[in-house]
Amino acid sequence: MRKHLTFMNSRNLLAGAIALFTLLTISACSKESSSAVSGDANVTIELLGSEMEAEEVNNSRAATHAGGDVEEEQTKVISLENNFQLVATLTPRANASASEANGNDRKAAATQNRAATTVRTPLATGVKYRVLAYLGDNYVGKMDYEVGKAPIGFDKLRIGSTYTFIAYSVNSSAELPEVSNGTKLSTASFTSSEDLMYFRSTLKISEGDNYLGIILKHQFSQITMTTRLTDDSRGDIVSLTNVRFTGRGNRAATPRKNGTVKLSNGTLSYTTDTASVAINYPNLGGGLRSVTASPTLLISPQVTTTDVVIGNLLINATINGKQVSTVRNNLVLEDFLISPYQKYDLVLQIKNPCTEPTGDDTFEWRSQNGTVKTNTLYASGANYGYTFDIYELDNSFNMEINGQKLATKEIQFEYTTASNLPKRNVKFADGGIWGQGNVFEIWNIIGNKDYPSVKLVISAKGEVSLFGRKNNTDRALYPIVFSDDTKFNKINWNTTGQNKVVITQSVINITVMHGRGYGVRVIPCPAN
Repeated sequence: MRKHLTFMNSRNLLAGAIALFTLLTISACSKESSSAVSGDANVTIELLGSEMEAEEVNNSRAATHAGGDVEEEQTKVISLENNFQLVATLTPRANASASEANGNDRKAAATQNRAATTVRTPLATGVKYRVLAYLGDNYVGKMDYEVGKAPIGFDKLRIGSTYTFIAYSVNSSAELPEVSNGTKLSTASFTSSEDLMYFRSTLKISEGDNYLGIILKHQFSQITMTTRLTDDSRGDIVSLTNVRFTGRGNRAATPRKNGTVKLSNGTLSYTTDTASVAINYPNLGGGLRSVTASPTLLISPQVTTTDVVIGNLLINATINGKQVSTVRNNLVLEDFLISPYQKYDLVLQIKNPCTEPTGDDTFEWRSQNGTVKTNTLYASGANYGYTFDIYELDNSFNMEINGQKLATKEIQFEYTTASNLPKRNVKFADGGIWGQGNVFEIWNIIGNKDYPSVKLVISAKGEVSLFGRKNNTDRALYPIVFSDDTKFNKINWNTTGQNKVVITQSVINITVMHGRGYGVRVIPCPAN
């Protein structure tokens, strides 16, 4: 019995040993299978935005782009007609950090080598961009993307291998330019005359999900031009046409028609064809106080000396109550320095001349007798004209200035059927007439020094303009025009001495004229 038991134990031991060996073998096989990985992995693509290079150009470009960066604000001043000034200021865009920490290490890795001062801007929905992958010098594949749609990443990339990823765009929803000689990274390039943006990065592929954050960088200079009247200038910009950049000085720096980027390192080369670059303003309609053109690209291999040419500039403005038009053809703003890879604002401010009143000739009379009332005053000279502010008027007038009649007939505001009195011959430019609708009779409109009822302006060139209020509530001055064949004569105004002014009024019942006259003199504008 004992032997039998011993035999059974030996058999059990043998079976146990076999079972243990089998288990160990299976366990070993299982362990090898779990550590084995596939030879392929994928890369997730994310577009983080676009940037203008604010930092110094890198070494690969330094040899190609001479001249360095131009950071200073540049200002040009040109005198226009009627003592207007055009002040053009070119300013590099202020560089301020637009990035915010988000705790995402993958995104931080994509931006860790960027200068802290670079401004990042999102691309507009619909803009197309392309990403190409190279392994060594060999082309692997490409993906075309559109902003606003989720990008599909690259898959089946070899784990442990380092790939070069190239991205580019022309900031447009149109078809992307094709790469030339794209089968080899060393020879691949593409050419564009649009807003060329470029990105290059290498990435060693790890097991699982890899991440590539793309920041496209603008390769050409970009200038946004705004033309506006200053806040204290009344009027509108009516015409602004055939505006363009033209090159000057060193021909090597003159704007070119296009540029070609080498994919392997981002080096730019340029066509030898030079170009005059149009600045595209929107339609001004009936006139605008401020208007901004579409951003304009300048393509140049180095710091560019460029001019801004304006084919036609027309401004309709009001100065001291007088409407004036200032026109200039083929206006040239010379010698702006533009650096590659920079973004600029070019602001053209059109300024009224700085003036001050000189002299103060007050007048006031009221009469009920006679057929014609005559009063004489002596107005001081001024180099920018003379203004009569009339506070009360009942109900007509004319003047003789230095022996010249102001108007060919008496200026009559009241309707009358009397055959021996002047007929009404003025109206508002919009058709309004005194005593009708919201327009009071002229003698019921009571003004003062700040808000006259009628304003008569004589320019330094002797041109005459007339303005008036419509009632006592609306203090605005509106243009007044003749309703018949009456005309203003050109006045020979003495800008340095006195002028004899004889004011005449035809008497109809009570006749009133009360106000002041003062000269206008151009003075140097105070420093900002």
